[in-house]
Amino acid sequence: MKLTFKISIYILLFLIAFCPFSEARQLNQEPEVSQIFRNIAEINDPASIQIILEDFFITEDVEQVDRIEIIDVSDIGFGSNDILVVYPSRNVYMLDQPSPQLAETMRGWSIQEQRRDAENTLSADYFYPAHADTLERWEVEESEIVLVQNSLISDILESINRNYQDMPISLRFERGEVDEGFTFQMWNYNEDAFAFSPRPARSDSIAVNDFLYVLYSDSTVVADTTMYDVIFINKTIKETIHIPPFEEQQIIQTQTLPGSGAFSNEFQNTDALIRRE
Repeated sequence: MKLTFKISIYILLFLIAFCPFSEARQLNQEPEVSQIFRNIAEINDPASIQIILEDFFITEDVEQVDRIEIIDVSDIGFGSNDILVVYPSRNVYMLDQPSPQLAETMRGWSIQEQRRDAENTLSADYFYPAHADTLERWEVEESEIVLVQNSLISDILESINRNYQDMPISLRFERGEVDEGFTFQMWNYNEDAFAFSPRPARSDSIAVNDFLYVLYSDSTVVADTTMYDVIFINKTIKETIHIPPFEEQQIIQTQTLPGSGAFSNEFQNTDALIRRE
């Protein structure tokens, strides 16, 4: 009895001595935290919620349940080994094998997605649908959603290659309704590899090889400016000075000189002649 008691004490002391070191080693091991994307089926219909809870023998009050979420943890389709979350209580249940009828219904649950996987060596220009810029819309074979998807991939790759110089990196972008906003996340990255680079000057489209078509044709060129005729106006100013006529009167004064009697008749005749003229 004493031997058994002593052995128990030794075991207890051993556990006390080594357990803190063991816990310290576990706490010092920092895991690499990342994210995974799994399909989630959300069910709000009370009748459907009741059928699922009863099928998996989950004892929840259906009247107290607003909705349930079933997470496809194994990523092999909804069914067994999935997780069911009840709201608003947030109780979590691990699902067993459903009944054949429910299993067939759950296998039909799927998400509508547009996905494309490619190699890291492909450039941004590889994905951009440049032919959609030069061809008529009826000549483009791809659907609208494929063209948009490739355009988004091209824009994202161009921005990442310009601002992040390393591998790998993970992105997430989700946008809800107008009043909900959007969510953007980055993880699994090397913080030292970020280097902001301004967006380069560009035309109205992405930098791709455009086509130039040269056409020869006669055309009428309409000037982009309005030309006016020049009119020169000449003005002549003539000044006229009017001088009224006047009569000239000639007066000859005579003086009798000594001994001039002999010529008195001649001077008189001359004076008379001048006056007559």
